[in-house]
Parts: sequence; C-alpha cells; structure tokens
Amino acid sequence: MGFEGAGFYDSPGWGTRHPRLQVLTVEELLEWKGIDMPPVGQVSVTFKKASKAKDDLPEQLVLED
Repeated sequence: MGFEGAGFYDSPGWGTRHPRLQVLTVEELLEWKGIDMPPVGQVSVTFKKASKAKDDLPEQLVLED
C-alpha cells in the first residue's frame, strides 16, 4: 500500500527518509511489523517540546462559619 502523495519526512540527524503516512494491516501488526520511523532517541530531539501549561486560575477562597 503506498501513500506517496502524503510525502516523506527527511530525518536531519540520520539522513534517512520516512513516509509521513503509513497504514498497517491487522496481520502486519500481529507479525510485529513496525512503522518506518527515525530512532526513538531522535524523536525527542527533532520535535520541539511544548512549554508547560501555567495554572492561571484564581485562588479559591475558604468559606467561614
């Protein structure tokens, strides 16, 4: 199955090319066929990490008796 229209991801660190869209059948999943992607260690280096969300909620007031 080819999805060449989706394009490819060129991995800058490894100089490899990986299809952007890949579809695996149930049979392929059961055979432990993996997706074509850069090494997992590179993924955290390649993509920007999102900044931490800030908790800007107002302080909750305590009701007095």
